[in-house]
Formats: sequence, structure tokens, C-alpha cells
Amino acid sequence: MTSKDENKSADLPSAVMRPEGRSSLIWIVPLLAAILVGWIGYRAWHLRGTVITIHLDEGYDLRVGDDVRYRGIAVGTIRSIVLSRDLDGIEIQAALQSNASGLARAGSRFWVVRPQLDVTGVAGLETIVGPRYLAVVPGDGPPSDRFVGLNEPPFVESIEPGDLEITLATSRRGSLRAGAPLLYRQVQVGTILSVGLASDSASVEARVRIHKPFVRLIRPETKFWNAGGIDATFGIRGMSIQTESIESLLAGGVGLATPPFAGEVVRNGHRFMLEEKAETEWLAWEPAIPIGSSLLPVGATVPTPMRAVIGWKEGRWIKSDRSRQGWVLQTKSGLLGPADLFAAGEGAGEGDALLEVEGKSIALKGDHHVYVGGLAVLAEQVSSNIWPASKKRNATSPEDCLVFADPASKPLPLAASRLTEEDGKWRIDSALGIDEVWHGAPVIARADGMLVGLLLVEDDTACVALLSTEKVAGATE
Repeated sequence: MTSKDENKSADLPSAVMRPEGRSSLIWIVPLLAAILVGWIGYRAWHLRGTVITIHLDEGYDLRVGDDVRYRGIAVGTIRSIVLSRDLDGIEIQAALQSNASGLARAGSRFWVVRPQLDVTGVAGLETIVGPRYLAVVPGDGPPSDRFVGLNEPPFVESIEPGDLEITLATSRRGSLRAGAPLLYRQVQVGTILSVGLASDSASVEARVRIHKPFVRLIRPETKFWNAGGIDATFGIRGMSIQTESIESLLAGGVGLATPPFAGEVVRNGHRFMLEEKAETEWLAWEPAIPIGSSLLPVGATVPTPMRAVIGWKEGRWIKSDRSRQGWVLQTKSGLLGPADLFAAGEGAGEGDALLEVEGKSIALKGDHHVYVGGLAVLAEQVSSNIWPASKKRNATSPEDCLVFADPASKPLPLAASRLTEEDGKWRIDSALGIDEVWHGAPVIARADGMLVGLLLVEDDTACVALLSTEKVAGATE
């Protein structure tokens, strides 16, 4: 090579090798695949739900894929059905949906819903043409994944807080059977849970559950009798046949009656004797006992009326003491009560009337407001326990109410069927025989806990004087 060629090659640029700075896209593919597999795995695990095992004596043609249902909707699926290892039953594995995992608790009850026919009726009709399913009622124990199923549907599917359980003892079983109704005036108020011999075999015992709304009917003096079968009597007019109801005739049952003033409500486990039949006197009892899931709505205020006595002297030459008493309620405007508690009789001298409330004596000078219906307001404040104005309303038609008087006594229930609208008042059925000690007692609506009026009793006639803003014409203000 000549020097000339060497100079030319020296003038040529040379390439510089540098490493590639960009990441290869080939690594993104496995990364995305790993994320996808992880998401699918998590999704499968999440949808797997809670897996539980139920032991049953019989399968009743239950199949893999059938539903687990609660309140009529599917909450899970049966995954497998196999014989137990000791061959004494079957093991069912079911998967509950994630939002139904709360059903997997100790005390939960499972049973197979299938067509069943007995004297009390027909059940499981939907499974005649459709698949059978596993029904569940939740328990309240700790979480669990193993359960022993029931061979038959429970007689009481749900046990509510406040239900009452009692025991009835009798010399023989008769027509008693588990699942039979407990009846009050031919209305079912409870269910017989079980019937069997007592631990000493000296008697037959029946466990009975009373539903919460009717617990107040059960008092120490309550009477129970066997209401199953037919009571036939023969006389000169022929044969008389009596039965509690068609259901009790076919399935057996127990009747009950509670006398007035029968004491306090009994506690769980109380024992009663079961009589062969009801006595005529029991069937005539008509106790006034409020029933329902609750006396008043949750959070409702219970009134605390005060006992008031008005006294005055009558007579022009020979004075005689007269008095009248009742209940008054403290409101922001003053004492709300019957108008006759704030005014003396016709023969009273001026300034003679004196009202005594809560240990305070008030001279009555006719300065009270009288309203249509027989109510009045006296502008006096004797108690700090004021009934709020927001808890008062005008009633339009008769409704179920409670009457509150002496705090030591139970409220008096007034059913709407016992009330008749008349001249702006609710006339109360005279068959209730309301005593004058209730005169002036506040009447509270059971629907919303509002004050709707006061109970007035005069000459053995009782009525509810409704709240009104209309004053009596010519009344003193």
C-alpha cells in the first residue's frame, strides 16, 4: 500500500459499537400471561365460595348440581354426594356463594326439600316437576364447615329472639304430635316442638314454643287443654259435636285460655299441666292483653301521666265536700286533661275549687281552655317531664291504641274493632267494662306512638276524646 492509500484510509470515519438501550418486547408477553393467570386463579378462588360438608341419613334423590337455597333463592351448589365411610349415611359437599358465607355457622340447619303430604297439608310441591334442593336456616354460632342435616323439615324454621318455650305435662299422649299448633281462640300462636316421656317416665311432656307476638298471653294462671279430636255430647236435642278447628281435628293440637289478672308473663321453661278438655268458664274469659311484636314502635316515648284530684265545696247553707279525680299530662301549653278536672260542679261557690297535682295545690279560677270533645288545657307547669308537641296528631278514623295510666300497671289495649266513631269521639265497646280509674289517661296510637287523645269515663260509658284545636264557643280563656 502506498503512502497515498494510507492517507485516504486514515481520512475514513470508523463505526462505534454501543449496546442496545431499549427493552425487548419479548419479556412483556410472559409478564402479561403471569398477571392473567394470577387474576384467573384469584377469580376462581373467590367464586369457589365457602365449602361445607353435610351428613344426611338419606339422599332423597338429591343430585350434584342441585341448589342450596335460603329464603327461596339459590345461595350455593351441591358439588358431590358420596356414601359416608361407615355406610350409615351420605356426605354432601356444597359450595356456598361468597355473599352467603354467613350461613356456615354452628346451629345452621339443613334438610332436603321434597314432596310431602300429611294431615296438616302439602309441602315441597315445586319439587314434583323440578329438582329437589337443600334448604338451610342459619344458626348463630361460630363459623363451621361440618353439619348434620335433618331428616324432616323443622317445625319452627326460625327461632326469633323473644320467643317463649314452655313445657306441658300430661298423663297420656292422646293426639299430641310434634308440629301440631297451639291455638288461642282458634288462632295459632305457637307450635309443639316435641312430645315424649318425662325423664322419670311418670308422665308425657310436650315442648311448646310460643311466637314472640303472643308471649304476653302466657301467664301463671293460663290453662291448656288437648284440642285434638272431637268432643261429642248427647242430649234430648240430639248430638252436639265440638272441635277446636279442622287442623286440630286432623293433626292434634293444644288450646289455651288466660283469665283476667292472671299475673306476670312466665319465663322460659315454665311447666303447665295439660287438661283433657276445656271447662266452660275458661272459654268465657276475655282478658285485655296487648299483643304484637312490640307494644309501640322502636324508640317511641311512653307517657307518664300524673294523678290529679279536684276538690270543692257544695251547698249554700250546709257545705259538703266533693271531689273528682283522673289523669293529666304535662305539655308545653300546660296540663292536658278532661275538662271536668279543671272545673267544679254546678253547686260550687266561686273560688272554692282546688286542684292537687304532684303535691302542688292550684286554685281554679276558670282560666283553662276547653276544646271540642271534652278536653281542656290548664296553663300550669308542675312537671319537667313534658310531652313533646311533635308527638301529637289528629286521628281520622279508629285505630289500634294503648292507654297508659298508672306507671305500675300495664297499658290497656284498645283494638280498632272495639271503637266506633261518634260525634268526633271514639265510643268504646261497653263489653270491655272500662273502670273510671282510667279517666283522663293518654291514648297512644300503636302504629306510630303518637298521642291521639285521652280516655274519658262517665256513668259507665267510655270514649276516646280526640285531640282538637277547636275551642268550645263561649269557653273561658
